[in-house]
Amino acid sequence: MDNYQRLFNELRPFREKEMQLPSSDELKATVASEWMKYLLNGLNAYEGKSYEVAISFLNIAIEKAPENQHLFKVRANIKEDAGDSIGAISDYKNALYISGNDWYATYNQIAVNYLHLNEYSNSLTAFDIAIELKSKLQLEGIDENELPNIVDGVVERVNYERMFANRAIVKLSLQDIEGCSEDCKLAIEINPEYSHSYYVTGLLFLAVGQNENAYEALKEAESKGHSLAKNVISMYFK
Repeated sequence: MDNYQRLFNELRPFREKEMQLPSSDELKATVASEWMKYLLNGLNAYEGKSYEVAISFLNIAIEKAPENQHLFKVRANIKEDAGDSIGAISDYKNALYISGNDWYATYNQIAVNYLHLNEYSNSLTAFDIAIELKSKLQLEGIDENELPNIVDGVVERVNYERMFANRAIVKLSLQDIEGCSEDCKLAIEINPEYSHSYYVTGLLFLAVGQNENAYEALKEAESKGHSLAKNVISMYFK
């Protein structure tokens, strides 16, 4: 089943995967295009955290170039930072529909926004797809390390440890204790310095009543700089 259909239960047009470098004339036309001007204005407003203004510029850019999937991803990212998870998911979904192709980081961002909405089942499906797609990159001979981390504010690369730790939260929320534990272990194995993995591990131990282990995991998260670990420790271990 197509990943888009798997997540949204909707069909989308099939498009052959192809990558063609633009010609010099095409690049010049892009730089001079009206939508590019509005995109740049929107990005300037976004950098100043004027989210409403930024979105208004992106709205115009999309009106002028409705088949440009990147513009939808940029607007999705702005909506995400503005706290509009529903709007962000809608725009990421539109980007996937227009492109007809999948990039794992887009599904990851959709998963994160579903998590913010406490829509755990959809979040789990999106994380599953994202991790599967990322795992396929090496088989396809794609070295994502050659790609930028962020383009116009849009996340294009996500580390495995972050994906597994976030999926662990979803599984914990769905009371999948074993699945949560497995993802926490994977995240820590991949990057022992990533604080969020220990934080989620601490929440897992709290959920199953292993307070001593929870305290140790949360202290480890705190020592590695996790911003919420200290608050949880204060709440449960006075």
